[in-house]
Amino acid sequence: MRGGRATVTIRRIYNNNVVLGADPDGTEVVLLGKGLGFQRKPGDRVDPAGAQRFVAQGPYKAAAVATLLSDATLEEAATARDIVALAHERLRVPVSQGFLLPVLDHLSFAVRRAREGVKVDIPLRWEVAQLYPREAEVGREAVALAGDRLRVRLQEDEWVAFALHFINQQWVGGDLSKTVAMTDAITGTFALLEELWGRPLDQTSVSSARFVTHLRYLFVRAIEGRQLVGSGIDVMGAVQSVYPEAAEAARRVAQLIDASVKGSLTTEEVAYLALHTGRLYAEVHYPG
Repeated sequence: MRGGRATVTIRRIYNNNVVLGADPDGTEVVLLGKGLGFQRKPGDRVDPAGAQRFVAQGPYKAAAVATLLSDATLEEAATARDIVALAHERLRVPVSQGFLLPVLDHLSFAVRRAREGVKVDIPLRWEVAQLYPREAEVGREAVALAGDRLRVRLQEDEWVAFALHFINQQWVGGDLSKTVAMTDAITGTFALLEELWGRPLDQTSVSSARFVTHLRYLFVRAIEGRQLVGSGIDVMGAVQSVYPEAAEAARRVAQLIDASVKGSLTTEEVAYLALHTGRLYAEVHYPG
């Protein structure tokens, strides 16, 4: 102990700024700090004061965390923290190691590609802009922030990737592929409704935004096994009697979501989906 703080025993030095070590109880930790590994060797004890501390979490084992951090610069790590803080301030995205590491991983790779003049096709640009305008706006701010701090011109549509990370942290958590699947499902839902109802839908309207919010929560409940069950209220019957087209649309949308989540929505979820579909139908077909 030094000054009341437990020291960390170094197990591996990745570079001057990143070391993998162990707490006195044996828990593996990764420390990030300027000069932390300089002239050190395995077995040395280091005071973690002033260093950023990381532990194994989700898909990131301790060694993987250390590798990710050592592949990035201290400036990139600081910028990633600022981007996470920006998302928290503007979107109330929860701050966590599980959010910071993917953002840093993407930022570091994006900076490397920009400096090497490599451009990649980033999908879902239109979908993210339409369905998640607030996240898209903050994603653009993140690109500008990174450009200023790191003195590099990132590919302009990197904002899409940052926005997806923000969405992922808010709604799905940890698995970006689920965020992409959710976005595809919501986009497919609007395309299906336009086809069924024979008219375009304004995805920037309040009605559409409200419907998207319901779809987000529905998707998350479905993939987390927390679907609505046993309400005892015949919501579907009520919608069917007033807006049969909306009830049929809800059944078709449910089939689309079933395929996306590789499961089946409960009767109650389909019924409440019909309630929201009916509301959207009414506002589209009978405005005012």
